[in-house]
Amino acid sequence: MTYFGKGLSPIPISRRQIVSRFTAISALAGLLLGIFEAALLRSSPRIEFLLVPDLGWVEWFLAPLLDMVCFALLGLFLGWLAARNPSKRRIAFFTAADIAAVATFVGLRIRWLHSRTTLEDFALRKDVLVPLAFFAAEFAVGLAAVWLLWKPVSVLAGRVRIRAVRLLAWSLAAAGMAAFCGVAAFLARPASTAVRADDDSDARPGSPNIVLIILDTVRADHLSAYGYPRPTTPHLDRLASEGVLFENAISPSSWTLASHASIFTGLLPHQNGADWAAPLPAGPHTLAEILRSQGYETAGFASNFNYCQKGWGIARGFDTYVDISSSFRHNLAGTLLGTALIQPAYQRFCRFDYFERENAQEVNRDVFDWFGRRPKHPFFLFINYFDTHVAYLTEPPYDHRFGKISDTAVHKLFDALQTDDRAEGITPVDRASLISGYDDCLAYLDAQVGRLLDFLRNSREGKNTIVIVTADHGEAFGEQGWYSHGYNLYREVVHVPLIIAGPGVPRGVQIQHLVRTRDLFSTVLDFAGGGSTPFSRESLARFWKPGFTPQPFDDFAVSELVPVFNEGGKQAMISLTTPEWQYIYNSNGRQELYRWVSDPLDQNDLARSPGGQAIMASLHKQLVQAVAESSGPWRDQDYLFARSSGSSFFPEIMSARRTGLAALSRSHLFIGASQAYFGSAEDSSTAKPATPDQESLKSLPYH
Repeated sequence: MTYFGKGLSPIPISRRQIVSRFTAISALAGLLLGIFEAALLRSSPRIEFLLVPDLGWVEWFLAPLLDMVCFALLGLFLGWLAARNPSKRRIAFFTAADIAAVATFVGLRIRWLHSRTTLEDFALRKDVLVPLAFFAAEFAVGLAAVWLLWKPVSVLAGRVRIRAVRLLAWSLAAAGMAAFCGVAAFLARPASTAVRADDDSDARPGSPNIVLIILDTVRADHLSAYGYPRPTTPHLDRLASEGVLFENAISPSSWTLASHASIFTGLLPHQNGADWAAPLPAGPHTLAEILRSQGYETAGFASNFNYCQKGWGIARGFDTYVDISSSFRHNLAGTLLGTALIQPAYQRFCRFDYFERENAQEVNRDVFDWFGRRPKHPFFLFINYFDTHVAYLTEPPYDHRFGKISDTAVHKLFDALQTDDRAEGITPVDRASLISGYDDCLAYLDAQVGRLLDFLRNSREGKNTIVIVTADHGEAFGEQGWYSHGYNLYREVVHVPLIIAGPGVPRGVQIQHLVRTRDLFSTVLDFAGGGSTPFSRESLARFWKPGFTPQPFDDFAVSELVPVFNEGGKQAMISLTTPEWQYIYNSNGRQELYRWVSDPLDQNDLARSPGGQAIMASLHKQLVQAVAESSGPWRDQDYLFARSSGSSFFPEIMSARRTGLAALSRSHLFIGASQAYFGSAEDSSTAKPATPDQESLKSLPYH
């Protein structure tokens, strides 16, 4: 038996009691910290631009359970150290360490609330010194506090009976069991539940079911159906043979949210307003909202754990929307301990990827579960698969289908994406390895899409289901020195696959004419309405109708981009693609011209070639007129370089609108005509922040 309290009444306390009190008090601190952390995460999204938190209700149970267990283990360890040779000095020292750990936790949780510590931060060891600095400062303060308060705390501790410590231990055990049951209930729940209980439907009799599959980050020229020499997509090839394949589909942008928003609204990014730091505002009507109002059951399943979350606005109108917030791993990764310990351990000992990432098999599991529970309405099903996104790592045996990706190449790619320079450090060998990894992922994704397609074919509704497969954008592999996407509008990032199959769609047709993926808005509404609607004039079905003759509005596609970071000389740009040319106008005034029919990777800039100036002048005029005629309101004029110094593009557009150059004519269908049919309901509460925080933008891992 050891005695403490020199100069006071002796306090008998054994080594075992030292350990138990350290453990119990630390566990109580962990429980309270977990409740604090859950309240912080559920009330203030980690991504500050989001409309709603990106973590689920399980955080109320998961954070307290995880923090309580971890701090109990910490207390057990510190108590064991203190009890090895107990003395006032030793106990004070380890008590200060416990206090420092608690204070460091609070400081780091607040510091990292609006910034997700990314793989690059860990890889480049940017934040290694931050927790050490917090701990050192708090340890010094904690040690001083313990020393100054030793006498009154010793008196108080002497009055605490063993019975009270046991009561605290049992209370903590009960709290831990309740938290464990909450986590277990979350894991046991179905990923989705049926929202509608009624059988009434306003849908047109015989309305087809519509499935929209968006393959995140898939470039068209890597599908074997598009002539790629590797057999990457046998299941998509089969789907193309059962329907229509569009050889030249162009995306409205080269990153996720802007492209998804355009598909869901039919509007270009400058019209729909979706930006890096701005969710899709409430003004434009989405496909899900419109179809739901017409009696469709609407469901969405998205695995892109950044820009496809509910908080970015594209979930609006879905009866069921399952995003990453429904994932246990995402909620676990969202805790401070998940960020600081689990994520780096996962990338160090498992693979260099995000712990929370979900693959296509997991998405399919949720879709199949929903399918068995849904009401018997016609359905609109949206699925986003994320498997071909950086870091190009997939499941065996597909991880070496076309060659195993090297760790060196993956690390080089992540390092390159953190700089403003092009990826000059990536060698031809690295590039070949990255492409092989990408193709491996595409083969795995194709296999899982094949599972979904077989499931739909064998379902009772299969014969009345239209399937649309496309991508939000492509991916670059150094064709112009850039890797990934979202940095430019070259063809490899805007040329995407597009396949449509189902009742009323001809089989085995390939359409060479230029088309736009934003016209899927009109196409889906046209399908749902039976094929004779106000949207038929913009529906992609017009391309396979007998006697189709292209109109002037069929001969161009506009793509837009503003840089994710307004630094490093990165330029906003806008692109016009025609059946022969791609014209790119940069916000610094630079113009580029590519004849994509003979130069599909934009390798030969013809801007200064003989005749190039005349062609660019004609294309520039066409681009100005097309954008000037686009329907209002223009929710994000940054896409039109409104704030870019030296740019003449935006003033030209405004001049065109004022002088009547862009007067709407019967022969030209203006951009946004189908959306304009529904009118607009503006919501200023979702307007883009005037000055987006650049550090928060940098913390977003994927686009």
